[in-house]
Amino acid sequence: VRCNITCTCRLFWSTLGVGLLCKGLLTPLDNNRTYTMDTPICEGSRPAPPPITVHCWSGPRCVSTALMYSFRQRSDTKVVDEPLYASYLARTGAERPYRDLVLNAQSTSAAEVIQSLNEPHAGKFTFAKHMAKHRLDIPLTAFGPASKHMLLVRHPLAVIRSFSKVLPATLEETCYPALLSLASELRTSSRHGVPIILSEDLVRDAEGTLSLLCCALGMAPDPAMLDWEVGPKPEDGPWAPWWYAGSHASTGFGKGGGGPGASAVKGRTPLDPTLRPLLEECQALYAVLSRRALRPRSARPGGGLLSLDSGACPVHRGGTHEYAPDSRNDDTLVGMRDGVTGSFDQVWRPAATVSVLESGFLLGDGVWEGLRLLNGVVLFADRHLARLFEGAAGIGMSIGMTPEQLLRLVYATVDANAMQTGVHIRLMVTRGLKPTPYQNPKTTIGLPTIVIIPEYKEAAPGPQEDGISLFTCHVRRGPPDVQDPGWNSHSKLNCISACIQASAAGADEALMLDPHGFVATCNSTNFFIIRSHIDIRGERQCQVWAPTPRYQMPGITRASVLGLCEQEGIPCRELDFTVTQVYGADEAFVTGTFGGLTPVVRVDGRRIGRGSPGPTTLRLQAAYAALCLSEAERGRVRTLHVACSEW
Repeated sequence: VRCNITCTCRLFWSTLGVGLLCKGLLTPLDNNRTYTMDTPICEGSRPAPPPITVHCWSGPRCVSTALMYSFRQRSDTKVVDEPLYASYLARTGAERPYRDLVLNAQSTSAAEVIQSLNEPHAGKFTFAKHMAKHRLDIPLTAFGPASKHMLLVRHPLAVIRSFSKVLPATLEETCYPALLSLASELRTSSRHGVPIILSEDLVRDAEGTLSLLCCALGMAPDPAMLDWEVGPKPEDGPWAPWWYAGSHASTGFGKGGGGPGASAVKGRTPLDPTLRPLLEECQALYAVLSRRALRPRSARPGGGLLSLDSGACPVHRGGTHEYAPDSRNDDTLVGMRDGVTGSFDQVWRPAATVSVLESGFLLGDGVWEGLRLLNGVVLFADRHLARLFEGAAGIGMSIGMTPEQLLRLVYATVDANAMQTGVHIRLMVTRGLKPTPYQNPKTTIGLPTIVIIPEYKEAAPGPQEDGISLFTCHVRRGPPDVQDPGWNSHSKLNCISACIQASAAGADEALMLDPHGFVATCNSTNFFIIRSHIDIRGERQCQVWAPTPRYQMPGITRASVLGLCEQEGIPCRELDFTVTQVYGADEAFVTGTFGGLTPVVRVDGRRIGRGSPGPTTLRLQAAYAALCLSEAERGRVRTLHVACSEW
């Protein structure tokens, strides 16, 4: 042994070396090899490290073969095609036209298969393509600590349509139950969960999807993964002639005749009606998996997909509807009445959807209310329900229940969420399902759709304390013979167009005029000003002015403020007034269910009064807060009784 140390050390190491050499533990020195301090003396004691095995779990017809071909292009990766197939066939007795071929080609022992996957080879990674159902009851721990897992899923309509051309499609054969089970196990056993990608994303944006996947797996993205040579591959399983024609004709994701995604070009045959129940079952499982998928930016509307995590969502800053996000809303239950079946259910918010043929979506055909829950009580429920039912009657829509019954559904929804206070509720009633896009109400199927969305959502303190700004827009409020402004309808484009103009001008909300040029309302709130004058005694007197109700929503909070003015001895008038009189006001404020009373400090860039909330506004704010507490103290029973007795 070459070592520049003392002779004693040389003798010791020489003696030790001879002993180790005789035992076969020391490799003889090669005079043609250069040795360094890093060169192992006992090379047999340092075996090559096992590869990192990436287990790709998917269902049939999910572009999994194309993904295997993609990983095959990497110089550091060995690929294996469905190595647990024989084990699955032997244990389940499943019939396949190529069953004997698989049993003769592969080991039926899952333990032997897993051991072979973890054996060292020249590369750093082993990519094992699996059908999720092939795992059966094999525990994830059996795959070894050097294993990583990923899921590849595709929309069940495409899977069932393609698979059923070769074999009968069943829930087990589609692999969705096995995939969801895997995702759940991996979620609980790993801090980071499991990477899930969608087959459709691979075809649409292979580079973006593969980059995300490789990063999630701790692998460097490799441009070589985007293309491969046409034809069969030596790694193909013996079942390839039955399934791989499209993959063999491809040269990349979506490239080449018959390749992945080619069916979209060729056209698709309608799904066999007998398979529709299976599609419905698979769709429910796919919905969970697809929501957890890694999505490339190209798959996101507008270049960015917002997650259900409140922290990822944009928050409106300024205005009466500014609020602080609350992560509890991610998992709330939404109350939904299906107008076709008549059933009312509490639906997990991420899964709460309506049909694309729903009247509210197609036409904005419906009415709605915003409600506040304080100390377990819906505030001013009788007034809100009266307005809702009046609007529904105005558009010729029968809700199919009494106000009391509807309010009970609202309470059932907030109680299902254990909500008590600081809650805003959107109650929506739309005309219902259409058989085809068409506006005539006679074409509606069943009763109206009812949706109740409760949220932990309170007005941010900033606008209440500092005030907001308004901009007088060119969009006018129309008279009742155009569209009754008293309807709180889903058709809000008149107000939205005003809001767009105000936002473009840098204001929080829009001040809207009536057809005669007088002040009418704001785009989402009711408007008030406070003007003062010197009386005959030489004393300054203030007076609250509210626009006449002819061109505005009959606001619930607006009516409460008018009543509070009388109660507090504050003179108040409903009259026509101009924007010039707004500019000369001492104070201004807006009212709404969500924000209550919000001061207005600027209109069209001009300061109102001192440019800060005035004393009368603050006085009415306090009085309204006390009124809300008093309303809540009366409890639910009275509210239900009033709602019922009025109808």
